[in-house]
Amino acid sequence: MNTGYSRPITSTPARVGRGAYLAALSLTALMTLCGCTAAVVGGVAVATVVATDKRSTGTVIDDQTIEFAVIDHLYDDPGIGPEDHIKVEVYEAIVLLVGEVEEPATRQLASQIASGVENVERVVNELEVAPEADTGERLENAWLTTKVNSALLTENPVPGLDTTRIKVVSSRNNVYLMGLVTREEGKAVAEVARNVSGVEKVIKVFSYTD
Repeated sequence: MNTGYSRPITSTPARVGRGAYLAALSLTALMTLCGCTAAVVGGVAVATVVATDKRSTGTVIDDQTIEFAVIDHLYDDPGIGPEDHIKVEVYEAIVLLVGEVEEPATRQLASQIASGVENVERVVNELEVAPEADTGERLENAWLTTKVNSALLTENPVPGLDTTRIKVVSSRNNVYLMGLVTREEGKAVAEVARNVSGVEKVIKVFSYTD
C-alpha cells in the first residue's frame, strides 16, 4: 500500500515510540508488496497496484522511512507556510515533490530540506508556484491517474512487463511515472501514458535496472 500523503500544514507531526514506528513501517512494507491502493490527496492523484514489488522488503521500508522523514522536515520548517501544499513520493530513495507553493523561494527551500534527509539519493522537484488545486482539479487528476493505469494494463507496452508495478502520480494534468524498470521499458510505458487523453506532460522518475 502506498502511504504517500500530504497533510495540513497546521498539524503537528505525531511522535511515536521507535518500536511502534518500525512496526508500522514493516506493516506498510508488507502491504506495499502484496496490496493495492488508489487515493486522491490535496489535488494529487496517486494509484499503485502491486502484484509483487520489484523492491526488496528492506528497500520498501527504507523508502517509507525517507518519505516520513521528508514530510516531517518539510512541515516542521517555518519556511513552509499554511498556503503551501507539498506531496511527497519516494521510490528507490528518489524523492518526488509535487503540489503547489506560493513563492519560488519556498520551492527551492523544499528541495534543500528533502535533499538533507538521510539516505536520499535524488530529489525531483516538480512543485508549481501556483494556488492550491481546487476540488475540480483534484477530480480531474484522479480520473487522469485511473485512465493512465487502465491504458498500461490494456496496452501491454513491453511483452513480459508487469505494468501494475508502475506507480502513477498525477498533478495539474502532468503524469509522473515511478518504478524499477529497464530504459526500454520506461520509454514504452511513458509513450503509453503520453497518448492518454488529458495528459499534458509525462515525467519519468524511474529507477533503471540497466
